[in-house]
Amino acid sequence: MVCSGVFSPVLAFRPARVVERLESRSAACPLSSKDLIRAAAALRLTLPLVRAPTPGVARAALVAAKQLQSVLGLALPAGSPPEPWFKAVAQAADEVAAGLPIFLAGEVSVAGRRDVEVESAFKEAWALADAGLTHLTVDLGAVPVEAQAEVLARVAAPALEAGLGLDCLVARGGALEAGVLFGDLARNASTPDVASLPLEAPATAEAVRAQVRELLALCAALSGTPVLRRGPVTPELLRSLAGSPVAGCDDGGAAAEVALLALDLAAGAGAASSRDTPLARAEAALGSDDLARLEARAYGEVLDFLERLGASGSAQRVTHHLERLLAEIGP
Repeated sequence: MVCSGVFSPVLAFRPARVVERLESRSAACPLSSKDLIRAAAALRLTLPLVRAPTPGVARAALVAAKQLQSVLGLALPAGSPPEPWFKAVAQAADEVAAGLPIFLAGEVSVAGRRDVEVESAFKEAWALADAGLTHLTVDLGAVPVEAQAEVLARVAAPALEAGLGLDCLVARGGALEAGVLFGDLARNASTPDVASLPLEAPATAEAVRAQVRELLALCAALSGTPVLRRGPVTPELLRSLAGSPVAGCDDGGAAAEVALLALDLAAGAGAASSRDTPLARAEAALGSDDLARLEARAYGEVLDFLERLGASGSAQRVTHHLERLLAEIGP
């Protein structure tokens, strides 16, 4: 069993900074998405990523993933303090999903090519890596195309040094430009492990097929670099991605949205929306019954997401794959 306790050999894959940040004897298993992406590619799995703005959403997602024995990614909202988020997620993982392979994602947006803008993004990336996150997404949309390779290499240095998975957002319809960027990065030995493509929710069956074709075409344009789909999803889309070469898919914020609705309901009619305050603070103010309802709603949303994506049982498959790698490496 994956969650059998602290003796899982896969715990050896935890990055050094993660181990330093975890409580003593913790069996939480945050791994570098680099390792999980490679395993998923070998096993033809699509990794699930859930946006988790609060500890309650993260805990609910972990419970759902443990029930289905699914690998799970949890994403910290951009701009949020990473250290308290990591601490809460790690504690929940140790309590309800010990040994389950997970990855923890953070995102940095680069405001431009100026040194002060690049330095600011570098410091954000360093803070995420230092806090124990294991996946870094970099948004270069505001950086001129000709400077993107140099800027990404500078910003991503903390992630590369710490062994995190590196992810680069690419613009829709920009497969050619992305191919040039990734080619330049390959020459600098800083090629991302995955590319993220933000898409809207497909409204028709044909739109679903068109998105899958677009994702696969981007993967081909990037010389086989895996692609992670971002944005709102539909049941039909998730079923189409299950078992496909697409490396991963996020939930489009669906679990976070039901948590927001639960917060608004708990506040009562006429109260200010929880969207106007930091979500973690609003959740912390809930009573035990309201928090249980929030987690139940988020749990149901994540469970449905994982099932439709075909993630059930993926934790065992990934664990066995990584254990085989350990055996090949030897003592």
